[in-house]
Amino acid sequence: MTWLVALVAAALAAVLHFLWPYVARRGGAYSTSSAEAAEWAFRRIGVAGKRVYDLGCGYGRVLLIARRLGAVPIGVELDPLRWLICRLRCRCRVIYGDMFKTPLSDADVVYIFQWPSVNAELAKKFRNELRPGTYVVSYMWEVPGLRLVAHERRLRVYIYET
Repeated sequence: MTWLVALVAAALAAVLHFLWPYVARRGGAYSTSSAEAAEWAFRRIGVAGKRVYDLGCGYGRVLLIARRLGAVPIGVELDPLRWLICRLRCRCRVIYGDMFKTPLSDADVVYIFQWPSVNAELAKKFRNELRPGTYVVSYMWEVPGLRLVAHERRLRVYIYET
């Protein structure tokens, strides 16, 4: 009987894990970012020694790439299970919270893989909080109102500078 309770608890945790963005009414569906796109952008920028924030860091794939390239990686994750897995996996600072409420004034680079509507809202936050010269890397979708400095069409990655 104990195994049945454990199985039901595990199944419930798995379902909640994928439904969390809808339950929390924040964030988007889970999908992994392209490691190749992140690495291309980080090499282009030169992230060694820079604070790289990944908003909606999931399991930490981008944070691990940033750290390997010499950056100081900082994740932000709203899903409690992804946050925990990322903390254990990446062994770096991972903030459990809402990316819209997380201060970014000390960021040198911000990485995002969000929906276009979320990118539009984040653009307002970036214009208000980021220092001049801060890079914003967006996988898949453009960020309106920021100055594009590089774009790799094949990888679907955009680099902006504030």
